[in-house]
Amino acid sequence: MAKYTLSDRGRRALDGMFTAIAQLNGASRGVQHQFALDPTAEQRLEDLQRENVGFLQRVNIMPVRDMIGQVIGMNAKNLIASRTSRSNLPRKPKYVGNLQDRKFQLHDTEFDTWLPWEIIDAWSRFPDFAQRYARQVAISVALSRIMVGWNGVAAADDTDPEDNPLGEDVNIGWLQKLRLEKPDHVLGRAMVTTGGVTTATGAAAPIYIGPDADHAAGDYKNIDALAYDLIAGMPSWARSSTDHVVLVSQDMIDEKYFPMVNRPLADTIDGGKSTSDQTVSDIVMSSKQIGGRPAAIVPFFPEGTMVVTPLAPAGATDGSNLSLYYQEGSRRRYIKDEPENKASLVDYNSVNEGYVIEDTDFMVMAENITFGARP
Repeated sequence: MAKYTLSDRGRRALDGMFTAIAQLNGASRGVQHQFALDPTAEQRLEDLQRENVGFLQRVNIMPVRDMIGQVIGMNAKNLIASRTSRSNLPRKPKYVGNLQDRKFQLHDTEFDTWLPWEIIDAWSRFPDFAQRYARQVAISVALSRIMVGWNGVAAADDTDPEDNPLGEDVNIGWLQKLRLEKPDHVLGRAMVTTGGVTTATGAAAPIYIGPDADHAAGDYKNIDALAYDLIAGMPSWARSSTDHVVLVSQDMIDEKYFPMVNRPLADTIDGGKSTSDQTVSDIVMSSKQIGGRPAAIVPFFPEGTMVVTPLAPAGATDGSNLSLYYQEGSRRRYIKDEPENKASLVDYNSVNEGYVIEDTDFMVMAENITFGARP
């Protein structure tokens, strides 16, 4: 089979894009050599991801200076009002967030992509070639970030996508953070104590949901009862929040109980219950509530899982209890043709980033949920 050769039109489109990216970032040696993203370009990349993958609009995307530091505590709503008498001066300002004795740690993460020249040729027919390419890369990066956020449990030196297809070894995601930092807010998993530290990282302790469930055994009649119990396990100041959203996995909900808004049903053999394109790339809000709170399905959420935590309103720049921190100026990129790599354009991207729960008091989780009576 003959190797594919990039057309002259495709080459002109690529060269034009290379020049524009180099100028935007001050890459004097061109994009074929590693360069750091200009802060404006870095912010534009974040904005492009949020625009095209809606769930990222519901979490905080925060630039930070250091690889390791103290959690900012953005979501906290602590009391700052006070009064100071003349005899008790000076006044004592309070932090507007909630500083906790919790640290974040960022990890170098690679988001390398390749596109065959056949696709480049097809896209080069359009005047917005560069925008199409940038959008495709942004969507791929954004979806990977969400996947790792829900499923990541470790940050391995060398990741193995065959053994960890959901990025389990890429970074420590939000759910694993809760298991490690607030184990008493996790149901459905055994506690483990090592070196005097207790975490909810033990074996699965299944939760059963069904009409014959025995609550004394840790089971529930329905998912509403489970959600109410989770919320009741929060401190009083946290469970009263009006920003809580109940996140559930697709397998826990059927169409009769959970009608979606603006969700195109897939034309599939199972009558449309398969995950649609929208569900894969976006948050899907239900017209019904679970446990008296708005309910939603989010991309790549683990099966048999329920989480209650505040999410930011769509389009907000903060207000969520879930954050993604990245180190300012850490983005590195270079783009080049690699004829030896299946005749393709290869785009190497990396950034130091990490997943953060702003306040663990405001997040609870149940996992290993199964429908039916306990055996």
